[in-house]
Amino acid sequence: MAGVVDSIGRGGQRWAETRHGWNRQLIRKGEGELDSGVDIVDRVSQRGRKKAEEIHPHLLRDIRAIADPNSQTDPSFRSTRLYVRITASEVHRRLKDRFGYDAERMPCVRTVNSKLNFLKLHPRKVAKSKPLKKIKETDAIFEMVHEINALADSDPRQLRISMDTKATVKIGEFSRGGYRRGGCQALDHDFKADATLVPFGI
Repeated sequence: MAGVVDSIGRGGQRWAETRHGWNRQLIRKGEGELDSGVDIVDRVSQRGRKKAEEIHPHLLRDIRAIADPNSQTDPSFRSTRLYVRITASEVHRRLKDRFGYDAERMPCVRTVNSKLNFLKLHPRKVAKSKPLKKIKETDAIFEMVHEINALADSDPRQLRISMDTKATVKIGEFSRGGYRRGGCQALDHDFKADATLVPFGI
């Protein structure tokens, strides 16, 4: 393109723009390459603003160090998401106080929130599973439990095992609110479950 314009002479750029729709800025770039004999590299990938973790190499590690102790999984186990009980503003404040980030150069709260999402740590207040209402026999039950625990603590031959169960999980090709659990296939309606499981831990 630059060679054609140069062969036309004065007014060649305007003629090429009106006749062929060539971009005049691109033509000037070609003329610069003809004059210097060196290809001009655009370096598009090097343009724009760098990511926050490139400016602060330890940013993701520091955010995880703050968020992990305050994270928990969904109490119902219906998704594999991790939720953090602190906001992005609080994480931003702790980055400055705990790790000494410069107030002028550190990322903003919105960026911290984006990095939490990138790390799959979703700020959200998670309500714990509500216990059953207290019945009149509750006090008697706990008195017996405390008595048995005291006897077990005093006897080194006793082994005590504690088991905790969670909410029932339906097994089937359910959409589960749009979050994938295993495979990608899901039914368009929630039909009868293939089975139900009760997650528990010992």
